[in-house]
Amino acid sequence: MVWFKRFNAAALVCACAVSALSAAQAQTYPSKPVRLTVGFAPGGAADIAGRLMAQSLTQALGGNFVVENKPGAGGLMALDMVARSLPDGYSIAVGTPGPLTISPEWYKEELAFDPEEKLDPVVKFASTPGLILVRNDLKADSIGALIELSKKAQPLMMASAGAGSVMHLTGEYFQEQNNINWVHVPYKGSNPALIDLIAGRVDVMVDLEPAALPHIISGRIKALAITAPERSKQLPDVPTMDELGYRGYHLGSWWSLSVPKGTPAGVIEKLNAAINDALKKPEVIKQLASLGAVPAGGSPEDLGQQIREDSERWRRIIQSAKR
Repeated sequence: MVWFKRFNAAALVCACAVSALSAAQAQTYPSKPVRLTVGFAPGGAADIAGRLMAQSLTQALGGNFVVENKPGAGGLMALDMVARSLPDGYSIAVGTPGPLTISPEWYKEELAFDPEEKLDPVVKFASTPGLILVRNDLKADSIGALIELSKKAQPLMMASAGAGSVMHLTGEYFQEQNNINWVHVPYKGSNPALIDLIAGRVDVMVDLEPAALPHIISGRIKALAITAPERSKQLPDVPTMDELGYRGYHLGSWWSLSVPKGTPAGVIEKLNAAINDALKKPEVIKQLASLGAVPAGGSPEDLGQQIREDSERWRRIIQSAKR
């Protein structure tokens, strides 16, 4: 009994020491540059949103938060690199549903690590709907015409930001639901895929509003529908899939920040608070809106719950798509 009491006392002292260390680290954080790693090429939706958050964190915390692009494996390469970094708050992953909730099922046999096991959630900071896009000279000005053309012509070429990405699987889901087949052409990010869509080297693409918006407004590509419950304020003439009679297409993306597992709780709380405060600022809201994104926010636990719920939803879609 005496030993048990001493053990409990020692454990309590240890827990208090860890808590004190975490608080001390949070007070001095950041004391050197912090890297935000984006798993996609510059110019894509995740890159644009990540740079906005890096700027917000720099302004809020007084440090130097810089974005580094590490495209590859649908965003998994960047998550893996961050997961292997020291858990000190100086390496942050800009996460998307693709590598966080889709890849663990899509690459089940080959996946070297489980993001949920190796990363701690910080915050979900924004969300955005998807758009079904086609090249300008494609003879399809509506979803119905696209489906009809897909059934009559040679298989259309479908670009995506990467195999296993939200955009890829939304396209796969669309094909399955409408009994059509496209040839998937994966790219390392939205930007290079959009370049080929504009050039007419591919026919169709599902992409997120932030990256596609300027090309739609300029008239270089056509947006046939939006995969959200409501129309976009930036694209009021683009109908929702619900309006067109296609149910179940509330598919889009969100962006988050995660850190290596074991990062001090005080550092996570500091990052979370800074982002939540930034998302209330009119200039940040305006910048996100101009990208077609909506501010999110919330606790690390909220992001963890989002990851678990999305993982289950995409698991069902993946199993259906791979049949």
